[in-house]
Amino acid sequence: ARAILLPLALGRTPMQALHLDAEQRYDSIRKSALRAVQNALADNNTSDITLRVIDQAALTASKVWETSAIRRVDWDWLASYPSFRFRHPKRFELAIWQGPRLISLSLGRPTYHGTAMRLDFVESQPVDQGKRPKTFRLVTAALQVYAELLGAREIRIMNPINDAVKQYYTSYGFTYHPKGDFLSKLISEV
Repeated sequence: ARAILLPLALGRTPMQALHLDAEQRYDSIRKSALRAVQNALADNNTSDITLRVIDQAALTASKVWETSAIRRVDWDWLASYPSFRFRHPKRFELAIWQGPRLISLSLGRPTYHGTAMRLDFVESQPVDQGKRPKTFRLVTAALQVYAELLGAREIRIMNPINDAVKQYYTSYGFTYHPKGDFLSKLISEV
């Protein structure tokens, strides 16, 4: 049987119909998870924070972070996101905006067996580029809701960049696993 090929919405690369179906199905689940957390924010009078999926506006806005003298990571969101997006239709993605300013981006994906949700990349606007609220609780809240919708039981933060970052995550109850270089927490504990 021949595969049916359809054009990719954001490029010229063809994709199989099943891949496109998965992309659309999981996009709906991602947006539902973000709406749930956004509604909780509205209940707490946090009206200037908006949670969205990553789009071209977020990718373009992230380029400003590259001018920071204190940026901790060297991740090019604009160049790297499209391939991650294509390879992982079940991915978790989150762009956090405060008013018109992008203040955080996150990407993750389920583990191969689907029992855990990985957070592979997370970055917040460097503090030398403006005051912003802490975003980690929002990221983990959205990750947890998405993980629950997919039936995962655990959240993992992959490859922390240094010991200070590991300590920060462990202060939120995550446990470091040196063998796999990740931190984890059962969803029931989040």
